[in-house]
Amino acid sequence: MVKGDRNPEPPAAGMTPVLRQVLILLLLPVFLAAATALLHPAAPPWSEDSLAEGEVNLAVVDAWDEEVLWVDARSRDDYEEAHVPGALLLNEDAWDDLLFDFFDRWHPGRKVVVYCGSRGCRASHQVAERLREETGDDEIYVLHGGWRHWREGRL
Repeated sequence: MVKGDRNPEPPAAGMTPVLRQVLILLLLPVFLAAATALLHPAAPPWSEDSLAEGEVNLAVVDAWDEEVLWVDARSRDDYEEAHVPGALLLNEDAWDDLLFDFFDRWHPGRKVVVYCGSRGCRASHQVAERLREETGDDEIYVLHGGWRHWREGRL
């Protein structure tokens, strides 16, 4: 540029220092958030196959050498439509009435597997937790994937 010229020359074809700094400031938090999500010890599971605390897979249940007490935590209508053979109905809606059937068939140390409609259903976790509190037994599990997983595993 010549002194006194009022038309400055256009910047070089490369990235200007200011644009580079803005880009770095925008990308740095994204990189740090991704690293935290991947490396944090309490990161949530990324796969649907990850088991939550107290859950078991159908393959694990099938491998047990003892008879399992199946508990269906779904509605009475769903239970009457179809359920795991031998399962008993026990849900929050009729807890007080249905709990007697549970204690007729359960004994300390017998493994219990509770299921509800699908993986997203929380009813099985609530029923299992309540049974652990009432019985004092830790051999009460939730079937990962629920009724849908059991049915697909048996087809």
